[in-house]
Amino acid sequence: MNDIKQLVWDGELNVLISIDPSFLMKGSPKEKTVLRIRVPRETYLINYMPFIWSKIRDFLSFDPLNDSKKCFWFEHNGAPIRWNYPVGVLFDGLVKSSLAFVTSSEIQSENVITILRVRLVMGDSLPPTVIPITTSKTQAEKFWFHQWKQVCFILNGSSKAIMSLSVNESRKFWRSIIARNLHDFVEISNKISSSKPRHIPIIIQTHKASGSFNISQPTVRMTGLDTTLKDIEGDIFNAKEEMNADNSIIICQGIEIPWDIAMSDMYLKLRSFDGFLYITLVPKN
Repeated sequence: MNDIKQLVWDGELNVLISIDPSFLMKGSPKEKTVLRIRVPRETYLINYMPFIWSKIRDFLSFDPLNDSKKCFWFEHNGAPIRWNYPVGVLFDGLVKSSLAFVTSSEIQSENVITILRVRLVMGDSLPPTVIPITTSKTQAEKFWFHQWKQVCFILNGSSKAIMSLSVNESRKFWRSIIARNLHDFVEISNKISSSKPRHIPIIIQTHKASGSFNISQPTVRMTGLDTTLKDIEGDIFNAKEEMNADNSIIICQGIEIPWDIAMSDMYLKLRSFDGFLYITLVPKN
């Protein structure tokens, strides 16, 4: 199990960030409008905002850190994306929204997304469902800690375990994300997690053949240690959905997952750094 956790923790993605020209003064070098970075799957895009601002600071047409009238967000192909999901989850969803799960025979396809391409844009108001990007240095940390409080309650029936962490433990927990310290992350997260969870904290991205998608957070009650994804099919799919376990593929942490995997095992090995288990559902070819 530790080997799998290490592979998940070490997973990285190439990200290309295009800066909307409205951010920059006229005549700014074109190369300043594109940033290429390699980031962990297990992090938030906004953790790289200080890096982005530092790279374009000398060419900005305004001061984004002090201009409260402007709203900032990320887009992909003109559609807003949510920074409050792990980068790897965003990538899985964007890839699967344009293709079915990429197999070895399809890896050479020119349409396969091998780079997460996003665009930083701004406007006077935010698109619906998008959380604003603020100038606070603790925005990501506060949101992440709130996620863990939800996770703690779902797993244990109360948030006592996470609220009982000392200040030093809480700081150590967040630093483990920034410093990529799996040992410290596991040490603290194990104090929050239950060996016999009441429910599994799960978030599902469902992508349909039509190109539409939706996000759900069903209540998945653990009825036994061997409860599988197939067993909770009714919790995953809406009764009105045309998708089901027979015509859909499930992706977690960038890999295809069998429907007969035990939920407890899947959660312990593949949960994300915010405590949730994210799965992406796409129709089969």
